[in-house]
This record gives sequence, C-alpha cells and structure tokens, in this order.
Amino acid sequence: MADRETKERKLIALMVNDLGPGFGKKEMADLHKEVSVLSDPDLDETLAGRLDLPHSAGEEALEQALSHVDERSRGDQESFTGAPDMSHEPRPEEREGPSK
Repeated sequence: MADRETKERKLIALMVNDLGPGFGKKEMADLHKEVSVLSDPDLDETLAGRLDLPHSAGEEALEQALSHVDERSRGDQESFTGAPDMSHEPRPEEREGPSK
C-alpha cells in the first residue's frame, strides 16, 4: 500500500503534467499546500478521479495505477531555477521599445 507522502507526490505530478510547464516556486508551494490539507479519503478519491478509476476501485487498483505515474526526479527539483517560462510571446508590458 502506498504511503500518504507517495500519494501526495503522485497527485502533484499529475497536476503539474495537466497544467504544463512554467511553475514558479510559489505555484509549486501552493500545490503542495492544497494537496497536504486533503483528508486521506479525499486524497484517495482525488487520485482515483485523476487516474480515471471507478469510484468503487479498491486500494489495489489505485496502487497499480499509481505505479504508472511518473514523478519528476529529485535532481530536476534541485536544478529548478524558479525562472518564468519565456517560451511564449512577451506581453505588451514585457516588450522593449517605444509605445505606440
């Protein structure tokens, strides 16, 4: 049976995967906080929903599905810079040059 810490990490990995790149330290801290306040039944129910398991799925089915969730490695987290995602076009206020 997966412990609570593992379940929390897997749920955060699923959320980050769904929401995409560009998370800063504050956003990651907010995700950790949101997940950590879930009760054990709510955590299990949320994971089951995110993994498309039926509401009646047992602990074994949840465990099996969790084994397929990829988490970011600790090395990735340690090298995380917190820099904003600049893979998009800059907003008007981010652009340099004279205003028209």
